[in-house]
Amino acid sequence: MVKRIALLLLLVLSACSGTSEPPLDLLLAFASGHQIVFYPPGKADAASVGDWEIGADVVDLARPAGSSLLWVLTPQQLRAYPISGGDLAHAPVLQAPQLSLDLNGDCASGRLRPGENALLVSCGQTGVWTVPYDAPRLQALDTSGDDPSTLYLPGPDDQVARLTPTLSGFRLQFPGGDGLQTFEISSVSNAENLVAAWRQNVLAVAMDDGSQSYLYTWDAGGGEDPKPLGGPLALHGLRWIGYLGGAAEGWLLGSDSGYALRRQHKSDLLRNTPVALATVTPDEYAYLAADAKLTVLDLLDPQLQEHSRTLTLSPRALVYLPVGE
Repeated sequence: MVKRIALLLLLVLSACSGTSEPPLDLLLAFASGHQIVFYPPGKADAASVGDWEIGADVVDLARPAGSSLLWVLTPQQLRAYPISGGDLAHAPVLQAPQLSLDLNGDCASGRLRPGENALLVSCGQTGVWTVPYDAPRLQALDTSGDDPSTLYLPGPDDQVARLTPTLSGFRLQFPGGDGLQTFEISSVSNAENLVAAWRQNVLAVAMDDGSQSYLYTWDAGGGEDPKPLGGPLALHGLRWIGYLGGAAEGWLLGSDSGYALRRQHKSDLLRNTPVALATVTPDEYAYLAADAKLTVLDLLDPQLQEHSRTLTLSPRALVYLPVGE
């Protein structure tokens, strides 16, 4: 922990020109086929340091903040693997899952969403569940009446936001009072898809109409409708959204056509490097993946210069894991 704090202080001190300090002790975990493949962090190209073969397709990965478990979604099960024995040059030791929960249906297109105290598992028509971290079990979410395209995201106090694309925008529903608060947002001719993420009490929702994207933010405690954040962005095929802190503060959107960083009081950053998956690590690096390419941004670099790395796989999911503890 002392080493990590010292590294972060050095990162802050080097903010004027980006950092040349080494990344924190963590590994990037990529899902591909039956494997979870581990790569070292940082800007320099590097080979994988090992992999896990788990005997089933990996649909999605999640590691809740502070957890010593890697949650793995397969088409039939939710599993939790202990993380131990890894370092910057070696993958963690693969152990038997600490937990396996049968989903009793097909979850080949499912998603995992970590909440504060529970993991949300979304398997479409098969079901949507929350899984408490302290006593893991499948707790069904009532999705009766929801459109099959609804996106579910755990927010403050693990309350679940429901987002549904409509012909002209999206519908947001969130628990409040005796039922669900509902907001209808209309601004485009046809909302083809949605991506969304929480940052504390603020929910960011991005949607695209096939040629450009629109970003909205909503304060769960503010009592107001979602508000547009800036004008349309020249992105289509949205895949990811997340918040960047520190010197690069703003919402990062990734898409098939490129990525954009929308910042308040600064001009937008717009680049044409495709992004299908991304993760942001505590030492202020952003890792953006698409096909067999990994793009790294040092968030303390004012120019946010791209650093390209190659992968030996086309990943389906991406998370980072602390190692060496």
